[in-house]
Amino acid sequence: MKRAILTAVCAVAASAVVWGCGGPAGTDAQTSGGMEGTGAQESDLESADEDRPGSSAVEGSAAEKGSAAEGSAADQDNAAESSAAEKDNAAEQGSAAEKENAADGSQAGQSSGVQLAGASISILGDSISTYQGCNPVGYYAFFPENGEVAEVEDTWWHQVTEDLELTLYVNGSSSGATVAGDSTGTEDPQCGCNELRTNDLSGPAGACPDMIVIYLGTNDMMKAVPLGDNDGTGLVEEGMVETFSDAYTLMLDKVQANYPLADIYCCTLLPVGDYGTETPYVEFVNGKQLTSADYGEVVSEIAQTRGLAVIDLYNCGVTVENLQEMTSDGVHPTAAGMDCIAEAVKAALAARQPDIG
Repeated sequence: MKRAILTAVCAVAASAVVWGCGGPAGTDAQTSGGMEGTGAQESDLESADEDRPGSSAVEGSAAEKGSAAEGSAADQDNAAESSAAEKDNAAEQGSAAEKENAADGSQAGQSSGVQLAGASISILGDSISTYQGCNPVGYYAFFPENGEVAEVEDTWWHQVTEDLELTLYVNGSSSGATVAGDSTGTEDPQCGCNELRTNDLSGPAGACPDMIVIYLGTNDMMKAVPLGDNDGTGLVEEGMVETFSDAYTLMLDKVQANYPLADIYCCTLLPVGDYGTETPYVEFVNGKQLTSADYGEVVSEIAQTRGLAVIDLYNCGVTVENLQEMTSDGVHPTAAGMDCIAEAVKAALAARQPDIG
């Protein structure tokens, strides 16, 4: 009898079913925003298993089974509802985050323009940057009486100031100017490293411009001024400065001393075509067998040594092959050439994003 009872108990215990429930552990939504848009949202559903409790009771086993079945169905329904709710919440949160990040990205994309708007700028240049009535008294203008730029709106510097909403303090440019020459001159606008030119870039009441763009050196190349070997760190004595690298170094010494708060940008030179050839042009090589690229490399080296920005005009879109279209004479840009310069300068200024206070 005892053996029969024991057998029945074991049979019932063996038939008991173990019930348990599992559901999504949670939903993670991630969004990322950038300068040009918003990153994709990703959602991962994870499930975790809980320990499954067992039952060893003999009596009421059938009732427990029924209860467990009902509980399991309820748990599954609740898990499904919870999962759907979590998905909806994640979608709503992700959508809101994406909208917010998209707005942030849009603002970031416009930040350079906003930051530059209202900033002040001065220019130190030669004929390529002149226009009658827009340069200081006593300076020499090339455009519009010469060349093919008939409207001031077509000049590179006017495009830059208008498009970036800058305030032009002084366009200190003079046709025929070199960097080299007598550095002590106070009346001659034809030497970029002298006292007159380097002191003539201030705004109203002597205000320091936020930015200064220097575009000089083409006339030094055409007049075969020796390059020299100054990398921007050598001391240069005042007086007649005869090498390009010494003159450029001294000019920067003075500009940086006079305008310590200004961001200074140094331009390399456009390709120059040979006057004595039939168009299309060939590259002009001076008496020392140097081209505008050689002088541009000196500009770049000196500027980088001093931690100054370099604007690469040699590769701005004006080439030896298209000089007939981009210049009127192999040197002075047409409106199309001015556009290339303007785009390169605008890109450099926007990328730098100076802190305008």
